Amino acid sequence: MTSAGAQVPEWFERAIATPGQSGMTEVGGCAIHYLSWGNPKLPGLLFLGASGGHAHWYDHVAPLFASRFRVVVMDPAGCGDSGRREAYSKDLVTAEIAGVLKASGLLDGPVPPIVVGHSAGAQCVVRAAQVHGAAWLGVIGVDGLRYAELESDHAIPHFRGLDPGAPPPPRRAPKVWQDIEEAVAKFRLSPPPMIEIGNDFVLRHIARHSYREVEGGWASKFDPVQTHQVIDLAFELTGALKDLPCRAAAIYGEKSHLTDPSAGPSVTAMNEGKVTAFTIPGTSHFPMIDSPFAFVSAIEGVALTWLAEWHRARA
Repeated sequence: MTSAGAQVPEWFERAIATPGQSGMTEVGGCAIHYLSWGNPKLPGLLFLGASGGHAHWYDHVAPLFASRFRVVVMDPAGCGDSGRREAYSKDLVTAEIAGVLKASGLLDGPVPPIVVGHSAGAQCVVRAAQVHGAAWLGVIGVDGLRYAELESDHAIPHFRGLDPGAPPPPRRAPKVWQDIEEAVAKFRLSPPPMIEIGNDFVLRHIARHSYREVEGGWASKFDPVQTHQVIDLAFELTGALKDLPCRAAAIYGEKSHLTDPSAGPSVTAMNEGKVTAFTIPGTSHFPMIDSPFAFVSAIEGVALTWLAEWHRARA
C-alpha cells in the first residue's frame, strides 16, 4: 500500500495512460456507458461495479488483464456516465448487462464471456446469469453474495427495516461542491472499509471521475434512487450459484463486513462443491483498491482455469 503523499507507482501511471475506449448503447430508453480495453479477438471479461461506483474504478486494473482478455467495464443506469431513469429495477439491470455484452462485441468473441460483479454488482450479475448465463462461460461475484447474517454486516438491519412495497424516497437536490478539488477531498468509500486500505492515488483517481459539472459547481454522478430499487440482501442467490447455466465463483475479501473465516467453506457447502469459493487474504471490501495485484490474480486465476477447461472439453 502507498500512503498519502507517497510517490505514485510507475505501474499505476502506466495503466492510467492506457485509457479504455468509451462506448454507449441504449437499453430500455436509457443510455448505458462502458469502457473497453484489449483485442476484440481475445476472450471477453465484463465487470460491473458496486452500487454508486462507475467504470473508472477499474482504470488501473483493467489494462492488467488486457494481454489475455478483451475487458469491458460498464456503468449501469444511474451510475457513472450512463443516463438516469425515472424508475430502476432488477430486470432493467439484467437487460443492461445483456445490452453491453452485445454492443461491446463480447458475445462475438472466440469463447463465451466471463462476467464479474463486485459488491451489489455481484447480485446483479448472478441474476443476469440466471436469465442469460447459457451464453456465458461463467460468472464471478466479488464480495457481494451474502451467505450468513453476520454481526459485522451493517446492511442487515438496514434492509430488514425496509418495506419492499414502499415507494422510493423522493429525490433530493444533490450536494454541489464549488470546485472539483473540494469534491475530491470529500470523497469517501461507502460502506467505510473495515481496515486502512491506503493507495490514496487510486482513490483520488476514482474520486475525480465520480462528479459531473453542474450549475454552480460539481455534483455526484450517482442517483441514490437506484440503490433503493435494485439492491437487497439477496441471500437466495448464493446457494443458487450451483444451478446457474454457466460456471460460477464467489470471491471474498478477508477484512470485509460480508465475510468471516467460514466464507469459502460455507459457500462451497451451500453449492454442493460445484462452485469455486475462496477469500483473498488481507483485503477489504474493495480489493481492486487496496490490493489490486491480488485482485487481478484472483480473477485471472479463475478465468484462465475456466478457459482451459472449455478448450479441453473441445479438444
